[in-house]
Amino acid sequence: MSDRAFWLRLLITTGAVALLIAQFVMPQLKLDAASLGLVALAVLPWLSSILESAKLPGGWEVKFRAVETEQARQREEIETLRFLIENFVSEFELVHLKKLASEAPFPFQRSDSFEGELRRLLALGFIERRPGRGIRSLFAAGDDVRAHLTISERGRAYLRHREEAGRLEG
Repeated sequence: MSDRAFWLRLLITTGAVALLIAQFVMPQLKLDAASLGLVALAVLPWLSSILESAKLPGGWEVKFRAVETEQARQREEIETLRFLIENFVSEFELVHLKKLASEAPFPFQRSDSFEGELRRLLALGFIERRPGRGIRSLFAAGDDVRAHLTISERGRAYLRHREEAGRLEG
């Protein structure tokens, strides 16, 4: 348990106990459901490490371990998804996607690796051929990549997911 969590639990317990003592000190206050609720509130923060759930007056039910376990599981799943998203395409493939997503010209120098990266992005459905164009026409013409290929909606969605994963991390 962190120091902050300890002090928060202690503060809640102290406040609840103080209110309970005030009820006993002032005879006009009667011990009622509110008092019992305060007692439950006083011990509840400490019981979370040993109880799975607690029922309070008024039908309130608090689940501790299940929530903590679920949060840990979801945190792990998020980390796994972030890892997969960030490593799904190579850094060069990511650069190509971003260039195709922008409005700026995309000149290139022919290489086997560049062709392989474009073919993989096509296979993933992240980029698409323009009508009557493609990788062959791109290398034959040697001009702007954007004249032959375009980013697909799936590619744009990938970039959005990747950006969101980066925001969650920071």
